[in-house]
Amino acid sequence: MLPPDSLPPAGDLLAGQHADLDREEHELMRLKLAVPDWLRDNPGLCLTLIYLFASVVGVIFHSRLLKRFGFDVLEFSETSDFLMVVVREPLAVALALLGVPFYLVYGAATERASGWVRRKTNWLRATPEKRRKSLDDLRRMRPWIQAGFICAWAVVFVQYYSLWRSRQIRAGDFRKVTVHYKTDSPVPGGGLSAEGLAVIGTTSRYVFFYDPATKRSEVVPLDAIARLVWDARTRKEREAEAGK
Repeated sequence: MLPPDSLPPAGDLLAGQHADLDREEHELMRLKLAVPDWLRDNPGLCLTLIYLFASVVGVIFHSRLLKRFGFDVLEFSETSDFLMVVVREPLAVALALLGVPFYLVYGAATERASGWVRRKTNWLRATPEKRRKSLDDLRRMRPWIQAGFICAWAVVFVQYYSLWRSRQIRAGDFRKVTVHYKTDSPVPGGGLSAEGLAVIGTTSRYVFFYDPATKRSEVVPLDAIARLVWDARTRKEREAEAGK
């Protein structure tokens, strides 16, 4: 047993313990995602879950957007539509996944802010035992906290993004499409074409249109459409020619 004179002061011991905990906390909160071991050891399952998550995000966005025009997309969808929605709505899915980098930045900012507060206000610092318990709890719950944050971001994002998209379409900010129908025309009066429509969504069997002139929404079977025609020029090209 060491003599009392050879033992470090209690304050130095406490500072050393806090320094070790600071390093552990920094390592825990640095920019990385916490993946459970059972998922890390199954890359195939990991890819499947990522695609499933992206599909759910796409389905929610697609259904919310069409719902704002009076459609219940589930009534017109088949199983294959839910699997292919990632391809049909790539931008919405990609932007919804921005929750991942946002969480990484949030975690880094939280770690730096908590470290600054502890350095400036030592009286707020918990005991090493309490900090150790908090770190253990955070390490265990971190994957679920991350998943909850990313899912919450995705749900909130698709809600507001679908609202923004619907307002843009209703305001006339969309690529206008001319629809040429087959002989069994769904247009009132028997016309075989309709101009200035907005395509707001598709499934494997139906196309969903919005007519800003009449403010009516229409769902048309693909079998009733002969072709779709639209102006392929970019917005800048159209504005340049309009200004001449």
